[in-house]
Amino acid sequence: MLDNNVPQPWQGQTTLVFALAACSIGLGNVLRMPYLLGEHGGAPFFLSYVVTVFTVAVPLLTAEVMLGSKGRASPLGALRWASDQSGRSTHWSLLGVIQCLLGVMLAIYCLPMIAWMVDRAVVLNSGLLASASATEVATNFKQLVDIPNVTILVALVGLVTLLAALGPQVAMALIGWIALPAMAVALFSLLQYGIEFGDLESAGDWLFGVNYSNFGWEAAMMGMLSGVLTLVAGLGVGSVFGARSPKNLPLLRAVIAAALLDVAFMLATAVALLSLLGATNVLPAEGLAFVFVAVPYAFANLPLGEVYGAVFFGFAALATFAALLALLEPSVMLLHQEGGMNRNLAALIVGASLGLGVFGLEHFGQQIGFLPLLLDVTIVGILLLLSIFVAWRMPRPFARAELFREPRWLFIVWWLCLRFVVPTVLVLVLIWQLLAPR
Repeated sequence: MLDNNVPQPWQGQTTLVFALAACSIGLGNVLRMPYLLGEHGGAPFFLSYVVTVFTVAVPLLTAEVMLGSKGRASPLGALRWASDQSGRSTHWSLLGVIQCLLGVMLAIYCLPMIAWMVDRAVVLNSGLLASASATEVATNFKQLVDIPNVTILVALVGLVTLLAALGPQVAMALIGWIALPAMAVALFSLLQYGIEFGDLESAGDWLFGVNYSNFGWEAAMMGMLSGVLTLVAGLGVGSVFGARSPKNLPLLRAVIAAALLDVAFMLATAVALLSLLGATNVLPAEGLAFVFVAVPYAFANLPLGEVYGAVFFGFAALATFAALLALLEPSVMLLHQEGGMNRNLAALIVGASLGLGVFGLEHFGQQIGFLPLLLDVTIVGILLLLSIFVAWRMPRPFARAELFREPRWLFIVWWLCLRFVVPTVLVLVLIWQLLAPR
């Protein structure tokens, strides 16, 4: 019987799908995949990405959700319970602690981006960048980076702390039932705008043109890494969500549905943005320059761009904020359940850690430039260990008992992927990350 210290399950079976999809959209590759697709061969790169999503990321996230559903606890508690029931060392539960820390570290990187997105939405809507040149847009963004909007940052930290303190039911309901529908409406309007004012032919050529000269080992590894990281696997979010899922929910099919939504949102966003860049004769830039320079420039130089530019950055900010809220929940649950803290105090400690982390990143970011690579490598390493534990150290009937609603053939495919495909791909990606020239 569930007690007050065990997460109460959601009543709606679609909440898990919507919440996972919303977080994946915010954390995944929606904002960088358009550039990567064209730069690394178009269709071949997209194929490697999609195959990796469904043969690596989906099995891994399903394993996390399954552990959370079985253990009904924090990532640490779920892994400790699973290792104990499997007759394995409880040292495996330390993976849950690392997942919580990784979630907070990734949230520290997400928060400034949300502030930038909010600022870009306000600036575009005000008309300050109307008919601005690319240089003017870039200069305006550089000023924002050099002098952060502290008011927005503090407001975001306060809001996410408050929502975390209200409890997971409130937070996850907001993510699944408010954030995702709002994002869908915004993206639909952006697609309509792109069709009317954009250049769909150039967007199609960039996204889906077959260019094997740009698709080699480097592009294949980049596609695999993007596929691995596009869902929220390895960060404890799957365990937290699984702990609240109804017991009769087909977990594997729920994760597959979330992955399909994530890929659909990514493609729709890419088509909308790249068609607008094509209409303004702008080539997609790399990294932050794509999101915060090329895209604002395109909106600033198109009819009604100030309105739809604000819609896009509002959509992007909402998606990233939903992911941010989910990233903090594993740590809040860890302090609440394992540390015996009042939930309000746990949320306050995690929120304060987030604020201090952002402050440190702003002042010491250049000295720790290796941190993003370390973060990616650590996530891949944690996922590798997680796959080994579930597929090689945990008895198969343990997993089957939790995934009993899945057809036998689908369960076997999932098990074989987790046992053989996932470790192979993750080892290749890990070697590439460590040996690739920087």
